Amino acid sequence: MTLTQTERGYPAPVDHIDVPQSIKEEKGSFWQRPKTPIHYPWHKSPYLQDRTKQLAPVINDLDPHKPELTNLEIIGTSNPYPKTPSKQQIEEDGPTIISDGGMTASLDEEELNLDPLRNHPDVIPAPIFGPSLQFAQQAARWTGDSHSFEGRVGLEARVSFECYSGQRCTSFLEIKNDGTTSIYFDWKRLPKTNPFDIVNARVQRFYFDTSNGVILPGDTMKFPFVFKSPNSGVFTEQWQFETKPVVCGGAALMVTLRGVALQEDKFYEQRRELEKELARKQAEQIIQQILHDITDGIKTPDRALSPIDAYITDEEIFQRENTEMHYNHEAVNVLRELYKEFFPEEEREFREWDLSVQNFKEMVMGMDEDDERKEEFLQRMNLAMITLSFPAFNATQQKMYSVGYQLLSEAVDDMVQQSVMLRSVMGLPDKEEDELPTDPTSSCRSTPEPGRTSDSKRGRPPDGKKAQDKKKDIGKPPKGKEAGAPKKSSSPTKQLKGGIRGVGDSLNRTGTPTSLAPTPIPGADPTVDKKYKDKLYIQMYKLLQDSLDKMDFMFKDIQTVENFDELENLMKTLG
Repeated sequence: MTLTQTERGYPAPVDHIDVPQSIKEEKGSFWQRPKTPIHYPWHKSPYLQDRTKQLAPVINDLDPHKPELTNLEIIGTSNPYPKTPSKQQIEEDGPTIISDGGMTASLDEEELNLDPLRNHPDVIPAPIFGPSLQFAQQAARWTGDSHSFEGRVGLEARVSFECYSGQRCTSFLEIKNDGTTSIYFDWKRLPKTNPFDIVNARVQRFYFDTSNGVILPGDTMKFPFVFKSPNSGVFTEQWQFETKPVVCGGAALMVTLRGVALQEDKFYEQRRELEKELARKQAEQIIQQILHDITDGIKTPDRALSPIDAYITDEEIFQRENTEMHYNHEAVNVLRELYKEFFPEEEREFREWDLSVQNFKEMVMGMDEDDERKEEFLQRMNLAMITLSFPAFNATQQKMYSVGYQLLSEAVDDMVQQSVMLRSVMGLPDKEEDELPTDPTSSCRSTPEPGRTSDSKRGRPPDGKKAQDKKKDIGKPPKGKEAGAPKKSSSPTKQLKGGIRGVGDSLNRTGTPTSLAPTPIPGADPTVDKKYKDKLYIQMYKLLQDSLDKMDFMFKDIQTVENFDELENLMKTLG
């Protein structure tokens, strides 16, 4: 691409823009930006000044010209036609030169002197006849009468003061009598207007001689004015200079005193140190903010989301498929193994149950009625579903179930012992096996759940052996027991395993409770049989009441006792 002028070594000219000092004074602007406790103008930044010093050689090469714009000013007029200055204008403004374009410029006395009699002191201007004063370098003369301009302000002289509060400063007002008449004068203070009715303290700040006097022709008087203020501020006073004879047609000659009292800056060094400290803290704060913004932008990428169901467990899948059941690991494993038995041995390795009980049930129900395995599958599946129909026990509930089951088992054993004892005492024959009900719907025996101990494992003899032992013991009271006293169970097992599903052992398949009422004995005396039944009912109710009271007591202890070893000792004590 073609290089630009700057890249070729011909940069654009630098424009220098500034305002002369006289224009600044006319505008009344000091061109200073207000300072705040923290922020400063950009052109006074320490960093800018340091960089300017570092790059001074480069800046001088790019812009070697340094114009003095403060003292450069051009005075002109919008009128293109030159005018000849009057004699009075030449006397007041001094010598001037007029160019062809209408521009005027002041000339020094050494360069041009238009008055040839300036160097001759014996030449004086002609006197002014009548009353005449030079009031603050302004002419105040007799106009022919003393009332034509009365009530107006003819001339005004301003006397300014500027000093620190508590200090005294002096200024002078020069009045010259350039006429041929002596002029008497007097001072009169003018009241100050107070439009807002502000109450100000009556403190005198301006001092001068207010007595009357006379100014002879050709004399010049300098009136000294003193200003002193106890506090800082801007203060003004107005006085009227009255003359006799009256000049300016009765117009007032005003003298305005304006004093500015400044507050001495006693804490300049402390403020300077404070500003440096604030500038340092500001720089530190900016640096810290920049570093924080940078460090906040540095972040570790977000971890990729795991695939859906990548780490799902069997329990979650089971709850999703079977919303009304409760997960049990052992029961689910039983159903999983039962599901594999549907398939041949060589295919079981590749078969996996989807944990849906409904689908499994449909598979079982879909088997042929002639299939011998269908009944077995239904029984095993029903046992597992009973376990899954109830929530799993915690440690306390499991312990409560074991204790309740053991107490109920002991109560049933005591009932049998009481029945045998009553029959032997009352001379009734013992019941044979063929006298027991054979209806399977009323049987109190059912297939035990996995993990539950059967009667043969709990130390009870088989039914046949039990019958023989009962025949031998007819008419003999049990050992260690008195007549009429219940016999405690001799079973060695004190704690049995199992869940709340064991409650189904006392229920038949249809959900009806097992009948525990004794069957009538054919050929027995009805009166004796009725007494036997009444006494047996009383003993059964007493045994059940004692078992339930003991169960309630044990359940409360289980809920409060944390150490189950203590509970075992308590059970042995109560047993």
